[in-house]
Amino acid sequence: MEMIHTPQLTSSELATLWNTYMADSMGICILAHFKLTVENEHVEKLIDAALKTAEDHLKTITDLFHKEKIPIPQGFSENDLHRKAPRLFSDNYYLRYIEHMGRTGLTTYSLAKAISSRKDIRELFKKWYRQTEDLFDMASDVALELGTYVRPPYIDYPKEVTFVEDDGFLGGFFGKQRPLLAVEIAHLGTNIEVCHVGQTLLMGFSQVAKSQKLRHYFQRGSDIGKKQVTTFFEILKDSNTSYPSTWDGLITGSIEPPFSDKLMLFQANLLSAIAVADFGTAIGGSIRKDIGLMYAKLMAELATFAEDGAKSMIKEKWLEKPPQVHDRDKLINRLD
Repeated sequence: MEMIHTPQLTSSELATLWNTYMADSMGICILAHFKLTVENEHVEKLIDAALKTAEDHLKTITDLFHKEKIPIPQGFSENDLHRKAPRLFSDNYYLRYIEHMGRTGLTTYSLAKAISSRKDIRELFKKWYRQTEDLFDMASDVALELGTYVRPPYIDYPKEVTFVEDDGFLGGFFGKQRPLLAVEIAHLGTNIEVCHVGQTLLMGFSQVAKSQKLRHYFQRGSDIGKKQVTTFFEILKDSNTSYPSTWDGLITGSIEPPFSDKLMLFQANLLSAIAVADFGTAIGGSIRKDIGLMYAKLMAELATFAEDGAKSMIKEKWLEKPPQVHDRDKLINRLD
């Protein structure tokens, strides 16, 4: 009789599934507020699609964790959503938020599949990638239809094949720099969008958080995003390069929170983690030394901001501990 080997989840599989549960349980609350306050029917259909995807993820992970005898994370629930709160952001922001999270999902699930071993888990991440791909395409199509799509900067096509003649191509930390490469422009344009999404979200949170300490924390995060956008613009400007159009006027005057302080702080930390990952990717694609140094400094600033947020979550007992290995020293030195 043939024996079927069913290995347990690897650490990478477990981590991605756990993180997806936390992010999507939060996302369902945010999307529910969007759904309750949206006006544009095209954006509403997009929100419905995003909600359906997130709910499917939660059900799948719940069933899998039950089967594997893994505790279901607490995550976020109706307790973190205030359904009667008025809208905090415009429909255009709803669209940009979903587009941004869709772009992040594409990166997350492609990597998750690449580091997964079990066939069923690889198939699962493949399915989720396709769902996210459809959602991202839908968001892009809606933005194009509404005339709000922000295109990355353009450059002239090259006329001939050329080769680098000296190491000045790598640039220095000071002085005049060579013109930007297309890939460097691409990362700068994308990160302008990333910072705009975070800056706007945190400014909205700074209006409505119940805790005055968190209101100031969210304002600090919004100011960091604004400063980083200015930095990216200056580099593009110095190279006489076009840059993405800006957008504002996306926050209402509401001071009534649609979400719990716990959810908003978790979302702030998640956005910081996404931005750090995007900046890290940009470093890998940026050959000029000054640009790499700039991203490293911005990452350090974001890391400090995220650490302060994590400390606040720990103080409030809001930080749910991810799966981890056993503390062997603690087990050995226990007092029986």
